[in-house]
Amino acid sequence: MDDLVQFLRDRLDEDETVARTAGGQEADGLRWLDHGSGSGVVSDDAGMVVTYRTGAGDPHAADIALHDPARTLREVEAKRGLLKRYEEPETSAALSA
Repeated sequence: MDDLVQFLRDRLDEDETVARTAGGQEADGLRWLDHGSGSGVVSDDAGMVVTYRTGAGDPHAADIALHDPARTLREVEAKRGLLKRYEEPETSAALSA
């Protein structure tokens, strides 16, 4: 199972790097917003356009907005916590609850 844990850690490191490169330095930081109404526009908190797709109803905008850097960093943190509980179950906070 050590190979699986290392594989998961490597994927989490990749996710974190991409999220930070996209501007998310903190887990409560940069969020992306879908402007809805089929506009295809996704912008960040500062109003900068993240992506724009012309055409009626962009089905990708909501998904892109959902995976903003802040959310990705929160997910990485949570998944690393789960891996730690898996690797160190006897010292896990889950047992003391």
